[in-house]
Amino acid sequence: MQKSMIAGLWFVLVSMGSIQAAPKTYEVYPYDASGFERHPDLHNEWAALREKWTGKIAPQDALKRQYDLMATLSGREPHWIDGYWIAADAAFQYGNSFKDKSDFPIARASFAKGKAFAENCLKIRPDNPLCKFYLGVNLGKIASIDGIFSSLKNAKIVEKMWIETIESRYQHKFGPNTSLQGAARYALGIFYRLVPDLVLLKWLFGVKGDLSKSVAFHKEALEFDAPNVCSRTMLAVAYICEGKNDFTTPSGKLGFAQLQEARKLPVSSALYASCAKDLPRLEQNPKLACGYETSRQQETSEEEFKKQQDQGK
Repeated sequence: MQKSMIAGLWFVLVSMGSIQAAPKTYEVYPYDASGFERHPDLHNEWAALREKWTGKIAPQDALKRQYDLMATLSGREPHWIDGYWIAADAAFQYGNSFKDKSDFPIARASFAKGKAFAENCLKIRPDNPLCKFYLGVNLGKIASIDGIFSSLKNAKIVEKMWIETIESRYQHKFGPNTSLQGAARYALGIFYRLVPDLVLLKWLFGVKGDLSKSVAFHKEALEFDAPNVCSRTMLAVAYICEGKNDFTTPSGKLGFAQLQEARKLPVSSALYASCAKDLPRLEQNPKLACGYETSRQQETSEEEFKKQQDQGK
């Protein structure tokens, strides 16, 4: 695993009413490959698929096979911590490959399995930042399918998992341009945009949105990881939402500029393809910005929240 030390970065995070600063440096996560080493046949097939499709849009059957291999490995190695988060990632990647609404039940089932892998890990090692990150990721994707307002009971857990990830002392490189600390900030940027900024939400569920935090976390993510089409797109919609969905406001102009930057970047994964496909409609209709998510457009208005509460959803 490539060594990565991130130095000299300070950010302001308001959480639980206090201001906390990120550590100056991160230790390299102590990755353990022993589970792979004990099962070379499974590892060799998994590694070959990873190598073949890195930097490309992997077909669904390849993602499914990677998931199946990791599910088998984690079953054979119930105490291998790193096997659990790798399996949770495989479940997320496979689930995220389904884009048609008719396939959402399959996607949701995959995310639920990813959630279970991360939970099993945290039962053994409650402080593991990668398992916390992937618990948040898979819960977040379940929420994107069920609808943000229908999933608010889990919002505090998701926020907690990602905040604790960035407060961890560890950094881990998933690939040349993607890291744990960058990905957690990217996720928090989306979280604070999709969860509405309503006092009532804070009272009922202990969380509320914050567009300033959303923009700040997306900008920090770009300090950790090289820009990609989705990181630019998500920063763009955070800016546009902050600018009241109006390209003529200062924030709206910054958001439109980020959409143009996103167009210049390569599409090398199914997730990036989703973001790239959505760029034209975001440019044509900035009102989509606040509720934009790659799985489905989310409803974020106070009126809709109150309506769902009245209906008992």
